Amino acid sequence: MAFEEDDPYSVTQRLDIQNILQGLLHKRTLVRLDIPGHAVSVISTLLDIDVKQGTLILDNATEDALNTQLLRAPAVRMQGMLDRVMIEFSGKLTPTVYDNRPAFSMNWPDQLRRMQRREFFRMDTPASNPATCTIEDPSLPSGKVTLPLANISAGGLQLIDRTELLAHHAIGSFFDDCTLNLPEAGSLDVSLRLLRHTRLIQDSGKPLLTIACRFFNLPANREITIQQYVGSLERAVLARRWGTE
Repeated sequence: MAFEEDDPYSVTQRLDIQNILQGLLHKRTLVRLDIPGHAVSVISTLLDIDVKQGTLILDNATEDALNTQLLRAPAVRMQGMLDRVMIEFSGKLTPTVYDNRPAFSMNWPDQLRRMQRREFFRMDTPASNPATCTIEDPSLPSGKVTLPLANISAGGLQLIDRTELLAHHAIGSFFDDCTLNLPEAGSLDVSLRLLRHTRLIQDSGKPLLTIACRFFNLPANREITIQQYVGSLERAVLARRWGTE
């Protein structure tokens, strides 16, 4: 990850970095590991910090194929929320063992970013119980399209557009008539603003278009419902990770 010299969010002092990492560790914060530009991401947790060696230990994925891809990547991005502040840095993962279980090791970053953001932690939506969003717009071939969510936060969502129906919509476009369908949380009428198109590379080598959108003029009661849904996804991941489910 490249940092600008005058980046106001950059943290470079080793003691500050240590304090932030220890905060993530002590609060057992969920962190997201991904390979920028690739359709590879997992939710992990920080297991331990070695101050003398300057390394940190992260839980690995349950799928061996994902672990292999993350270990092969020249750099993996880590993101996590600490006191509602986004912490982000990148590094190379290497295999290790922690408590007799496979894990990831990463050197402490020389610098990281600490960004105050309105939106909370992004959570991937499970394929086994998918969330979807129906967008109604006269420019679409049938006037509307229903797309699965890749992930969601209180600030926005990322849609999977396999047929690239939204590929030619301009950045900044508004979709006023959208219905967000969240399992066990119900349907919500929302407005979206298109932030970016991203083509990720799948395992097969084929590109996959994703559409990042921000919620626009979201009423407080609907934001709370979305936060509760994101919280339920986070609790489910923690339950599986710590063996309480």
